[in-house]
Amino acid sequence: MLKEIRIGLLGCGVVGTGVIEVIEAKKEYIGQRLGVQFQIQRIAVRDVLRERHPIVDKQKLCLHWSDVCTAEDVDIVIEVIGGATVAKDAVLTALRHGKSVITANKELMARFGDEIRQTAAQHGAFVRHEASVLGGIPVLSTLETYFAMNQIRGLRGIFNGTSNFILTSMHQDGLSFEEALNHAQVLGYAEADPSMDVDGIDAWYKLQIILDSLAVPQAKRVGPSATGIRGISPLDVYQATQENAKVKHVVTAKWDAERDVVHCDVRPQRLDASDPLFHVDGVLNAICLEGDIVGDITLTGPGAGAYPTASAVLEDLVKVVQSQAARSR
Repeated sequence: MLKEIRIGLLGCGVVGTGVIEVIEAKKEYIGQRLGVQFQIQRIAVRDVLRERHPIVDKQKLCLHWSDVCTAEDVDIVIEVIGGATVAKDAVLTALRHGKSVITANKELMARFGDEIRQTAAQHGAFVRHEASVLGGIPVLSTLETYFAMNQIRGLRGIFNGTSNFILTSMHQDGLSFEEALNHAQVLGYAEADPSMDVDGIDAWYKLQIILDSLAVPQAKRVGPSATGIRGISPLDVYQATQENAKVKHVVTAKWDAERDVVHCDVRPQRLDASDPLFHVDGVLNAICLEGDIVGDITLTGPGAGAYPTASAVLEDLVKVVQSQAARSR
């Protein structure tokens, strides 16, 4: 008999539906590997009457997050609603009720990560948030497992698929920023209000989450606030191309051991063909990690989308179940 793990889902848009699809598709594999069965128990949404994918059981829909976060028949809560205000209240409530939480919410974890982790510890719950960083790329898991002995000296990356797609379109198709942004919106790669992405805020949040995972105190993070890509012109792109270079939106963190600080930078940069980030185009994301023993490691993959995000959520779900089982032994 498989042990049933009852899941409460906050949000059932593209990502939430993807989570349900992946759990259903992997049901047999999960049972064989973990000896458990994931059961979607409750789903909080803003509109219960909205048309949804057939895989979504409408009988499990409810209007308020508290119906999920305080329910006795929910063991683990998955939050994919986005934003910070409602999500923070929901996540903290779930943790205070002893429910472990998995979130894909970058703004939430960048702004309130310390409070959320402390609350989880106080109530014997776990919180995991791999999907809040680079979607399907296992950044936090890699830092948690592989870099136990290696000390990070620096990291660089392309953290926002929307900005990367826009700049790629400007390079490959000769589009202006406005034309490339419109193209990204038509394809669903950019929101109606793209400010978070094109102004660098999204990438900045992701950097803060990574630094949190490395236990870098806020007081030791120095550098300007994020700069986005709105000011990049076709001339900038043309001049870079003439020199066999590309304009990319790059996140950088460099450790200064002597001053005991980390220099942070999020802005467009011109990269030449020898740079590993030069070849990361379209909606792909990447991160280059510099360890004091191993040297440079580059991870590249899809940074957003239903299935990459759902993949990260499911991997976190497995880790939570394994952590709970280890604690009960």
